[in-house]
Amino acid sequence: MNPLFQKLLGPRQTEYLVVNHNFIIQEISAEVQNYADTPGDALPGADARICFPELIGIENILMSIVMGRRPSFELKGIARFADNNRPLYFDMLAIEHENEQDMASNLLILIEDTTEKMVMKQSLIQRANEANLLVSALAASKDYIDKVIRSMGDALLVTTTLGIIKTVNQSAQWLFGYSEAELIDHPLSIIVVEEKLLYQARHRYILSQKELLRELEVVCVTKSGEEIWVEFSCSAIQTELEGLYDFIYIGRDITERKQEEIEIRRSLAKEQELRQVKSRFFSMLAHEFGNPLNTVLFATQILKEYGDEITNEEKQEYLEHVKSASKHMAQLLDDVRLLSSAEAGKLKFNPAPVDLPKFCSELVDSIKISYGRNHRINLSCRKKNTSSAKKTLRESDETQHWPALDAKLLRHILTNLLSNAVKYSPIDSYIDFELNWHNEEATFKIKDAGIGIPIEDQEQLFESYYRAQNVGKIPGTGLGLSIVKQCVDLHGGQIEFASDTGLGTTFIVTIPFDKQK
Repeated sequence: MNPLFQKLLGPRQTEYLVVNHNFIIQEISAEVQNYADTPGDALPGADARICFPELIGIENILMSIVMGRRPSFELKGIARFADNNRPLYFDMLAIEHENEQDMASNLLILIEDTTEKMVMKQSLIQRANEANLLVSALAASKDYIDKVIRSMGDALLVTTTLGIIKTVNQSAQWLFGYSEAELIDHPLSIIVVEEKLLYQARHRYILSQKELLRELEVVCVTKSGEEIWVEFSCSAIQTELEGLYDFIYIGRDITERKQEEIEIRRSLAKEQELRQVKSRFFSMLAHEFGNPLNTVLFATQILKEYGDEITNEEKQEYLEHVKSASKHMAQLLDDVRLLSSAEAGKLKFNPAPVDLPKFCSELVDSIKISYGRNHRINLSCRKKNTSSAKKTLRESDETQHWPALDAKLLRHILTNLLSNAVKYSPIDSYIDFELNWHNEEATFKIKDAGIGIPIEDQEQLFESYYRAQNVGKIPGTGLGLSIVKQCVDLHGGQIEFASDTGLGTTFIVTIPFDKQK
């Protein structure tokens, strides 16, 4: 081997061969045989094209190099395969070479082993292809998953451990009324009222790896402020960071179902309440009718068995007891019929002009005779004219045009309120009854100093058959105030009250006159 070539090419693992203008090999390096098409054929005196068939067809190019018209020519990526199919790759570079002996120009062909480089390149290409295939598979998988998520009828939200929303689907946007941009990077609490429950579930899972909550029903708020019920199923997914999780919530709108459940519970509660009302009603009937019936039976038995032995005064007394008991039962039946008609919408409103001061005065006299012999009822009647001046009853205009009210319903209102004031007030106490009216409305105010109404009973005060807890053994049906409310409503009026236990009660009834116009 040429010492100079060996010194220059040895460190680069490059072999060479020198050929003349007829492509006859003149000189070779030691390992050039390894690159020949048939190992062992690359010998001086042999045709280089037989050993390296890659030279066939490019003879003109190679001769132009020998003649100095071209500086070089390179062939890259030439492959040889051994018996064990282990590849050998090399590059060939042809340049001009002057023979020092005869000064003739020859062709120097340099062979550089590129096997390691080519194998690495092929491996990289293969890995790149595999990576591209994986990317394509991931893209296809993501597209598939995205289509599944988009087609889901249930709302899907993905959050961080702290509850910050990362992903939402279209159903979630429709359900809550927010756009994707309005939900992403915002806390879950903007839509979930009870987000604390989900927060606790997330951290319980992180700490103990227990299963997350399933079918958790929570109240959510839409963008418009509407409250809806959503049933969530929750699951956790491991992120690329160890110990860090994202949480998936799949929610279904169950508002209609919850409303149906609430309606069913309400119906059951109402049915139970009706049963209780019926029970109270029959208990009340037995009690309220029992005492007067016993009075009637006792009085008639005395009159029948001892009529000849008792005095006329005693007979009148027993007859008065019968009359009072019968009147009480008749009043009770009248109250029941009136309330039933009102609740069935059959109670009629028949307005006619009513002289209010006269009406109230006669009513007070009737109450005193029937209920209030031991109580003092103070009646005051005042009319407010347009100039705010007050006129007393005696100063009222005799040609007054009285408003049209239903006298029968008004009597029920005031009789019940006054009789209650008498019933629940101590003997010899005062009851104030005020009438104030002007061109638009009349106000009736009844104030007593009785036992009062406990705060816990005030909300149900106008319900049928309901009586306050502090009435004790004072008789009553629980119908009076319910009848009052129905009659006031028919007039288009309002009823208000204020009460303190042990300090008395004040009822104020306001009835507008324009109801009849």
